[in-house]
Amino acid sequence: MKAVEYGKAAASAEARRLQSIALRYGLRVAFLVVAALFGLFTLISAHVTLWVICYGPWHTGKVWASLIVLALDILLTGVFVLLGRGKQPSVAEIEARMTRDRNLTAMKNAVALSTVTATVVGPAGRMAGRSIVGALRGRWSRRRSVFRSR
Repeated sequence: MKAVEYGKAAASAEARRLQSIALRYGLRVAFLVVAALFGLFTLISAHVTLWVICYGPWHTGKVWASLIVLALDILLTGVFVLLGRGKQPSVAEIEARMTRDRNLTAMKNAVALSTVTATVVGPAGRMAGRSIVGALRGRWSRRRSVFRSR
């Protein structure tokens, strides 16, 4: 019965972990959609502003102003891709994974113990136990002396 309880606890921990992952990804997607929308508007404004600064006060010309804006875009894209790649799991997700692993190990041990117990207590175990007990009785019982009178 303990194996079933461990299995239920492991399934519950896995459900909590998956729920935590889904919530984390859902929040990330929602925030990234809003950020992308605002980022698009900001990018348009920044492009126009940078191009005007490069063309006006710096007197770089239209082509060089466009190349400066492009280089800055490539640099910032690389930085944000590197920042957005890694996301560490939350504490709740780590705890749920540890609980799941612990309960799965306990369930495996309980199943192994119940198998050994069933073998020892079951028909094969009883037959083997009788033969072992019979052998021990024969070994330690008093032996009749050959010289005794009958």
